[in-house]
Amino acid sequence: MLSRLSLPIFYVFWIIFVGTFAIHELLLGVIATSVATLGLFLINHRYPAKFSPTLREVLCVWYVPWYLVSDTWKIIAVAGQDLLGIRRTGSLFYTVPFDAGPIDDSRAVGRRVLAVVYTTMTPGTIVLGINVSDQKMLIHELESSSLPKMTRDLGARV
Repeated sequence: MLSRLSLPIFYVFWIIFVGTFAIHELLLGVIATSVATLGLFLINHRYPAKFSPTLREVLCVWYVPWYLVSDTWKIIAVAGQDLLGIRRTGSLFYTVPFDAGPIDDSRAVGRRVLAVVYTTMTPGTIVLGINVSDQKMLIHELESSSLPKMTRDLGARV
């Protein structure tokens, strides 16, 4: 499915990138996006992608803007307290149980990728990895807080 849509998607991104509808840019865009599509096809043929999340899992991106704003304020507060000497910042690493699924299941791979990407997009939390054999997610946070709902919806268990 993606291979059918990749040429027009790449072309739209090309037009956005160049920011003009000049004829030479449009023609060059056809060449560039054709090469990109061919490269995507060849790589996918040699190393097939195992990424097929459900629509519900993809739509968890809805939470990201809220966490961007709330985590930004949290970081400002933590940094301000640290700079003023009120309280030292104490970042922490911890693991949480995560329903990682089988290592070669494309739906489970999609869910793991989205959990890492969406959670790491927020400024206060970084997912360092998911251990499939132990069914654990390794997280780094600047300040201890509850696990984001989107991460729980994608498989983290508290």
